[in-house]
Order: sequence, then structure tokens, then C-alpha cells
Amino acid sequence: MEVKKIIGGSNTPDFFSKEMIITKKSLNENQLKFTYQKQLISDLDNKHKEWSKSFESKF
Repeated sequence: MEVKKIIGGSNTPDFFSKEMIITKKSLNENQLKFTYQKQLISDLDNKHKEWSKSFESKF
């Protein structure tokens, strides 16, 4: 995906590709959201592994 900077009248630069146009602020917010979700999934995976070990040791 090719990313180019559009110079416009706003203080927040816009970035676009052939598929979409988004603001840099929106891009950063989405990146933070996805990083947070990735961490939650990782934590959940670790909890499942711990639960699995404790479950196996009971039987």
C-alpha cells in the first residue's frame, strides 16, 4: 500500500492510499487500540495455558 501525505488546510496531516483516506490522529488511535487488544489476547492465552495446567494436574 502506497502512503502519501496530503497537504491541506488543517493542522493534522491526512494520509491516504488508493483504498482509504485517514488522519494521522486516527491512525495513531487505531494503532494504540490494536496494541491494547493484542496485549489482552496474549494475556488471555497465558491464562488459558495456566488453567489447562491446573486442570490436567487434578486428573
